[in-house]
Amino acid sequence: MTISHHDPAELMAATDWGIDGTLLDADGNPLDLTNATLQWTLIEPQGLPVLHNGDATITIVGAPTAGSIHISVHHTVNAQLAAGRYIDALQLTIGDAVSLLWMGQILVAANPRRAALPS
Repeated sequence: MTISHHDPAELMAATDWGIDGTLLDADGNPLDLTNATLQWTLIEPQGLPVLHNGDATITIVGAPTAGSIHISVHHTVNAQLAAGRYIDALQLTIGDAVSLLWMGQILVAANPRRAALPS
């Protein structure tokens, strides 16, 4: 299976994030997500994971055979992220097969209202 790279995204800390994508197989066709488990991770600039699968909601959009997903991260989860370039990765599990399927860069901008947010 080929690892897809999504276009770089620019998101702001302390706001709700929505990341949309279509997962593709090695031939460039939509990947059938029937019976798939998806796990998402956000990795900080120093290489350590800072957000994990439990910090995001991954929804299959439409028919599983269309390969379309939406990743949601609530503003309270990403509020403490420092500004910088992060990498996100999506892992796919179907049965016993586990594959790193999707990676990309996310530029996290500081939220100017962050200091005013309740902790």
